[in-house]
Amino acid sequence: MSRRETGKEKPAVRGASATTISWREVFEAWSSHHRESARDSLRRLRLAPLQHLLTALVIGITLALPTLFTLAIDNLQQLAERWDGAPRLSVFLQRTAAADQIAAVQQALQQDAAVKAVLLITPEQGLAEFEKTADLSGTLELLEENPLPPVLVVELHNATPAEVVHQLQMAAQQLPQVDNVQADLEWVRKLFHIMQLGKQMTIALAALLGVGALLSVGNTIRLAIENRRAEIVVAKLVGATDAFVRRPFLYSGFWFGLSGGAVAVLLVLAGYYSILGPVTELAALYHSGFVLRGMDTGMAVGLLFIGMVLGVLGAWLAVGQHLQDMRPR
Repeated sequence: MSRRETGKEKPAVRGASATTISWREVFEAWSSHHRESARDSLRRLRLAPLQHLLTALVIGITLALPTLFTLAIDNLQQLAERWDGAPRLSVFLQRTAAADQIAAVQQALQQDAAVKAVLLITPEQGLAEFEKTADLSGTLELLEENPLPPVLVVELHNATPAEVVHQLQMAAQQLPQVDNVQADLEWVRKLFHIMQLGKQMTIALAALLGVGALLSVGNTIRLAIENRRAEIVVAKLVGATDAFVRRPFLYSGFWFGLSGGAVAVLLVLAGYYSILGPVTELAALYHSGFVLRGMDTGMAVGLLFIGMVLGVLGAWLAVGQHLQDMRPR
């Protein structure tokens, strides 16, 4: 029996139908939007080259200054490590010390494992050396008595740490007939503390400049968001997610950061080559094999990476702040 014969006809089925989308199609759509966002953001930056250049310069200077400070501290540390003089202590004895007392102090110092040799400089030898060095030939003969005390020069092994030198200095100070003890490596300890202070200042400077770079990128992205406000509102009206809207601006921050990292590499190279010649000439005058360390490949890649992180992070913060204000009503 047909539908015409029964007098009844089934109505057509209307309504939404379910469609299954494979993960491959989802991934292809996601990656396609990433590629399109990267190309579109780069195209927009090319249309505003001055704004792009200024933001890249801010990021570049932010990265270059701490890097230059780090290289300077690294070269100072290298210079201290290359100091090839044997560590020494100068033990000044009392002028009234007798020969047997001097020998006892000399023997006590010689027993330490860090001591390589102990040499005695008598007052007569010291006066003669001073007269020769100061070019005072015959002048010191007018003195009624020799004002110089006997001195024990304690030579230590080259690998002796500064802490051991300091401990030996304190121990020698407690020996009888010892008036004063001076460590010839005192300048090395002072340089070490100066370098530690420099490292802390570099970290603080990098943090402050990093905040400035984030604010600069965020302000640039904020202007871009305001220029595209109507486009963003329409996109969200048709169901665009926050991630979809945020993605092009993140790529803008990525390009800002990459350009800023490249500027930082160029600035560091310029600073290095500007002083390479004078430093090499100065090292040659002192017959030193010191070689100025510069930026290696790992540091250059690190600058590019940090620049990209700063750019993306600044863009993320700026977009996240404005997305809340652009929800369609």
